[in-house]
Amino acid sequence: GKQPEWKWDTKHGKLTRRQGTAVDWYRYQREVVIPKLIPFAKSCGPDSLVQKDLAPSHAHRAQAAIYDTPCVARLMWCPNAPDLNMIEPCWPYLKRVTTKKGAPKSKKEAQQVWEEAWEDLDQPRIQAWIERIPFHIQEVIRLEGGNEYKEGR
Repeated sequence: GKQPEWKWDTKHGKLTRRQGTAVDWYRYQREVVIPKLIPFAKSCGPDSLVQKDLAPSHAHRAQAAIYDTPCVARLMWCPNAPDLNMIEPCWPYLKRVTTKKGAPKSKKEAQQVWEEAWEDLDQPRIQAWIERIPFHIQEVIRLEGGNEYKEGR
């Protein structure tokens, strides 16, 4: 994956990371894996697995050391593999709901409409997505894998 960029910051007199919005391995590790994912995986019990695709931020060699330290097992997933996770239909649905009146005009508004949409997500809709998983599996088999499968739709 892309290496994090460090630069000299004369204000602080030391090397600092460039601030950006992209998710590289370092940001993913510090903001997601260590504070959130590892504690959650450990709370699920000793036999739990964390499934990761091979996105550069997920597959970087530094991630393996982080997972090995607390003894959290990873199941590495092929890149561009069909994602049969039951949450996948949620993302296009939430995008439609949050942009039906146009895109949010600010970060604050975006956060507000996404949180409202998430709270309004009803259980029958989620259950319907779960019940469609066998259909999605059959579609992936019919297409013999590949990238023709439209995830979560």
